[in-house]
Amino acid sequence: MDHNDTHAGRAQWIGDALHKLTGHRPLVERVPGGGYRVTLHVVEHPDAATTVAVLRVLGRGDRFGYRDRRSRERLWVEVDPPSPSRPPSPS
Repeated sequence: MDHNDTHAGRAQWIGDALHKLTGHRPLVERVPGGGYRVTLHVVEHPDAATTVAVLRVLGRGDRFGYRDRRSRERLWVEVDPPSPSRPPSPS
């Protein structure tokens, strides 16, 4: 099974890719509702090529953002659990 076949695998892939791009290990954690959040503290501002690569990785999640609080910048991305299957509609 490919690690991207599950939402947990996708979150881990995002975390691994961000680690490779930045050299800093992000936090991958399960959130209420069954999804995952990947958080990376921004230690330095990367060059343009790395920035583009990071944005591509963030795009693999379901939503992402940036936060700056008291000189602590961080990126976050969330991966939602799969939607429950709907029963077939009556014909």
